[in-house]
Amino acid sequence: MATLISRDSAPDLILHHGAITTLAEALPHAEAIAMRDGRIIAIGDDAAVRALAGPHTEQIDLGGRSVIPGFNDAHNHMLQVGIKFTRLELERCQSIAEMVVMVRERAAITPAGEWIIGEGWNESLFAEGRLPTRHDLDAATVAHPVMLQRFFNMDVVNSHALALGGVDATTPDPSGGKIERLADGSPSGILRAAAKLFCRRLIPQPSEEACVAAIEAAGRAYHRVGITSVLEPGLYPYELRAYARAYRAGRLPLRVNLMPSWHGFREEEHADELDDRAANLGVFSGIGDAWLSIGGLKMAVDGGTTSHTAWMFRPFLGEEHVANFNRLDPTDLRRFFARGHELGWDIGIHAIGDRAHHESALAFADVIDASSRKEHRHNLIHAYFATEASLQVMARLQIAAVIQPTFIYFEGDDLFRDVGAELAHQYKPMRTYLDRGIPVIATSDIPSTVHYNPFIGLYSLVTRRTFRGTEIAPHEAVSREEALRAYTLAGAWLTREEHLKGPLAPGFLADMVVLDRDYFTCPEDAIKEIGVEMTIIDGKVVYRR
Repeated sequence: MATLISRDSAPDLILHHGAITTLAEALPHAEAIAMRDGRIIAIGDDAAVRALAGPHTEQIDLGGRSVIPGFNDAHNHMLQVGIKFTRLELERCQSIAEMVVMVRERAAITPAGEWIIGEGWNESLFAEGRLPTRHDLDAATVAHPVMLQRFFNMDVVNSHALALGGVDATTPDPSGGKIERLADGSPSGILRAAAKLFCRRLIPQPSEEACVAAIEAAGRAYHRVGITSVLEPGLYPYELRAYARAYRAGRLPLRVNLMPSWHGFREEEHADELDDRAANLGVFSGIGDAWLSIGGLKMAVDGGTTSHTAWMFRPFLGEEHVANFNRLDPTDLRRFFARGHELGWDIGIHAIGDRAHHESALAFADVIDASSRKEHRHNLIHAYFATEASLQVMARLQIAAVIQPTFIYFEGDDLFRDVGAELAHQYKPMRTYLDRGIPVIATSDIPSTVHYNPFIGLYSLVTRRTFRGTEIAPHEAVSREEALRAYTLAGAWLTREEHLKGPLAPGFLADMVVLDRDYFTCPEDAIKEIGVEMTIIDGKVVYRR
């Protein structure tokens, strides 16, 4: 048995008669685990651990059920997920017609002139086989501005919203964005990349209290799927203030690492102002405690594949020319990387296209090689399509890949439509990354995908199958243990907390999940169906089914 306590320090909680996977080298498997004051204090066989119990120790008989470390979703927009709960949730829409009905129903209870916002839809699920347009949304309401957000890189709006945003047939495409147009030259309502800002900048900012309530609501939902920590990326000052308020009030539902937004997002923000923000925050990567800490800075160099706004070496299928939706050119990339690196920040950059991956990795290399600071946790976020040159750089300098496995499941089929079979079979190459010795962190990027359930992500990494059963680069599949490590221990490493959380071992934070079946032995197809019986954070049961 591994233990940190003496006989007179009784545990607060003991789980026993379980099948515990610790992901700790010293003791990979155990039957029982003891917790006190938020930490694991002992783990081992039933008899030895239960012998530590005192008169006030709560003991839970697991009845042979499995226990794994809590999930660390290290790229999760938790605050926005909570806000999304107050909006139209469109994940389950199977057609544009169904979407229109939902908008019409919301319009019936919304005062005229107020925004109706929906999120989470995926046109690959639609029976019509196309994107919606303003005409579809106009059929639902013309009395309200409507915006249906297709994740990070694309919105569809109605005519009312276009009018408020000043977008008409004469409006030119903004730098780094595209206004999709109908045959007559009028806007279709589809706004890609930077063109989203015509309307998004009109959305009222939620109050600080509304943001705190959103954090609480999202956290409660995450408890039900075993998420015990998140890294929240791309935060603006008002969101950082909301997290600080939640922390001070004791309203954080789980552990949070904050990643402020930096270059490559809002075009109206000037580079010098952003540099000053990074320098004047007075903090840097790793500052904080076990509940709220500061991570890196987030940058963005391109968009996405479904919106055809990724920075690619070749055109998307059906297009004649490469549309370089690069938010930052290579010179700016190096300048901004160098500034953040020398200030002591870890930097994560949104890089989806193969050229975005290539240019970002090479920029990292130039900066790190020229700097006296060699230790870092820099990373490429999304990291869809690697090049040989970028793989070599990532391996040599230990630049991590922060990937989103659920994208394989929900959007993998779209790759054949957007980039073709050759690139589709190079998508999110986790096996390659691991074999090259590159750190890989598995995350959700919710609400940029349909669901945050880690078990769908684990299924995707192990099987490489979409919801339709299509195999996407099956040679990039990984083992169940490798997938689980990427969703737990790897996230702690990314945020410089590997000494604090991750494995179930004495001295580490008591964050763990009890499952309704054995992740390691259940049939592959059952992985995505695994349910959470109990979630424990800081040694306290926060969810029980």
